[in-house]
Amino acid sequence: MAVLVLFATKTGATTQCVNVLSEQLSDCTTCNLEEDKPDIGKFDRIILGAGVRDGRIYKPIRDFIKKNHNELLKRDMGYFICNEKPKETVEIIEKNIPADLREAARCIESFGGYKAYKAPKEGADQLQGIFVDKIKAFAEKFAQ
Repeated sequence: MAVLVLFATKTGATTQCVNVLSEQLSDCTTCNLEEDKPDIGKFDRIILGAGVRDGRIYKPIRDFIKKNHNELLKRDMGYFICNEKPKETVEIIEKNIPADLREAARCIESFGGYKAYKAPKEGADQLQGIFVDKIKAFAEKFAQ
């Protein structure tokens, strides 16, 4: 069954997570919402991923959730965030993903991340601060 992974990113951590995630899922299409607007009607399974700044997920994903709330409830959904403050993960998820969407989700996770001013330089390890093991576990659970 085809999976659509929608995301938005500022520093690139979310893009790195999407790259790892898409390698773990078969028949996976990725889409950066800042560059394209996909037809979600073609997909029964969708994963939304966003970076976090000051406790809020990035605006393109917030807007997408608001606009497509009812449609998302009809799909198998997964949500992930990239935040560099793991102790705030639960609060961030509760603040940014409506309760009915959280309850209906197959899985929700934080994949770690990095501070904007500490984003890895070109040529450095782009997965620094990202929990690849959590991405793999998320993909396995979502694929069941």
